[in-house]
Amino acid sequence: MAIEFLSIVVFTFALALLVLGAITWWMERGRRQTLGVLMMGSALVIAGAYAFLGSRFAIAVFGRLIITVDLPRLMATAVVYTIGVLLGFGLAGGAFLWISGRLIEPTRLERQLVTFIAVVLLVALVISIIAVRISH
Repeated sequence: MAIEFLSIVVFTFALALLVLGAITWWMERGRRQTLGVLMMGSALVIAGAYAFLGSRFAIAVFGRLIITVDLPRLMATAVVYTIGVLLGFGLAGGAFLWISGRLIEPTRLERQLVTFIAVVLLVALVISIIAVRISH
């Protein structure tokens, strides 16, 4: 159970770092834009290295699997649960803002940001589903 939890934490951290790096790269200019690229590169290295530990190549290097869980299925489950939690909080937050009268008209940037995040989550879900299908 602990290795599953650790795997979810590592991959969720890498996914969040990748998304936040992309947002930083998109919104910032100059030197800070480079930091966004660095964040995205770090996320890919972290996820790739951790996935390597659960792949057949780890057997060739270390003589055994270091991570012995089904990573594609575990991440598909984690992404589905994360989307479910975010949707639940979003619905409750939207209802709260609507009832309290604090709902304001979003700016163009906010709409684009929400669209970007939704597309990223959709891509992550599709990749996870494809990974689960390939692993069978």
